[in-house]
Amino acid sequence: MRYFFDSIRTFSYWKYALFSGEAFAKLLAVVGALYLFVELLDTFKIYRKAEYHSYSLLVMLFMALFYVVATRRPVKRIRYKVPKKDLAIEVVIDDIFKMPGEIVISSNSTFDTNIASGLIAANSLQGQFALQIFNGQTEEIDRQIEVSLSGENFDVNPDRPGKKNEYPIGTVARVNANGRHYYLLAMAHMQSGGNAYSDPKILEEALQGLWKNMAIKAERGDIVIPLVGTGRGRVAIPRKKVIERIAQSFADASHDTTFSNKLTIVCRPEDASQFSLNLFQVRDYLSQSLHV
Repeated sequence: MRYFFDSIRTFSYWKYALFSGEAFAKLLAVVGALYLFVELLDTFKIYRKAEYHSYSLLVMLFMALFYVVATRRPVKRIRYKVPKKDLAIEVVIDDIFKMPGEIVISSNSTFDTNIASGLIAANSLQGQFALQIFNGQTEEIDRQIEVSLSGENFDVNPDRPGKKNEYPIGTVARVNANGRHYYLLAMAHMQSGGNAYSDPKILEEALQGLWKNMAIKAERGDIVIPLVGTGRGRVAIPRKKVIERIAQSFADASHDTTFSNKLTIVCRPEDASQFSLNLFQVRDYLSQSLHV
């Protein structure tokens, strides 16, 4: 409900609801339909149009406005078609684990999974992944990560908490469960105190590595990705800008090769409310800033 009220207080929403070409066309169509209905009533002597003509058109206009706004309420999903490309980018406010497709899970460069020790927070995306998809059995996740990362380069850092093998930013480990594929992305460094750290430069590096790895390890299906770096990665960029960076990097990576025709960027409902994420503003922003 908070998301609804946050949306209707923005100019982007009203631009979509009333001042877009689609809204204006619908308004004219509704006014026309109401006027035809009044004409029919007048023809059959049920309603005398001449007696109330001075304000009947105003009433019809208000009724049409009400109808148009009521049918163009705030949405939780927007779609952007990349011009001249068979690429579509969706931004969705939902639970990422309910989304169909190849799901990306943000992780750190050591691919730690230990929830019991507190190294990985239970309410983080990776913690929820372990709890919801693997019922907290992180040993199986570790086994699959080890298999997926065999052959990948890494550095050994004995001073880090948790796992000691540190992989390059952008490395991807594929994990399978219940017939679905999940891709753990190294997009943050684990600091000595156990906190994950990332920044805009690391985020860009992680995204570049992600698309290269998805072209090799993924099934060429729809890709679903969270707002990587905005949570415990602590990247100091507004969520709207993170969406743009993810979308732009996907479009850039798809310039010469196609590894997926659709990218879905998912924002948690609680984050959308807390940070007043407005999908109408996001769509306007993408249409203005995204270049291919």
